[in-house]
Amino acid sequence: MKKFALYLMLFLFSFNLLASERSLTTADRLDIIDVINNYGLAVDNKDYDLFRSLFFDDVEARLVFDPSFFGGEEIIINGLDKWVSYIKESGALFKTSQHLIANSLISYDGELVKVRSNLNSRGYYKGEEGGSVSLWGYYETYMLKDKDCWKITKHTFFSLGAE
Repeated sequence: MKKFALYLMLFLFSFNLLASERSLTTADRLDIIDVINNYGLAVDNKDYDLFRSLFFDDVEARLVFDPSFFGGEEIIINGLDKWVSYIKESGALFKTSQHLIANSLISYDGELVKVRSNLNSRGYYKGEEGGSVSLWGYYETYMLKDKDCWKITKHTFFSLGAE
């Protein structure tokens, strides 16, 4: 009887450990990656309705540039309207751009899902034939599920270099 009680306690303990771990379904992971990919698509296509749909209204966006781009400045933007305005204003400098976002590592960070993604982006300036800038770095993006879709609550870009 003592062995049975011991095995039962071990089973319940291990069950509680497994129950407390948070995991995402494959469908959730694919949906999260779609949000990240749609972010790049929306910026490149200047599709601000799509861009807006990816974020919560109270989003916090942070851009941390290295010294080779914008002199290493850090920009913090609070709120979706300000974030969309910033993206529109900065996007107006370019006739076209291409975001290549890859290697999305997805994990839980407390109640939020954290996605770390690598970025390589190239923008072609308006009015400057052949003028362009390349920027690379990574994103740390935090998301929550809102009803049936994932949305971004906090988005940070860390610049690693530019030319």
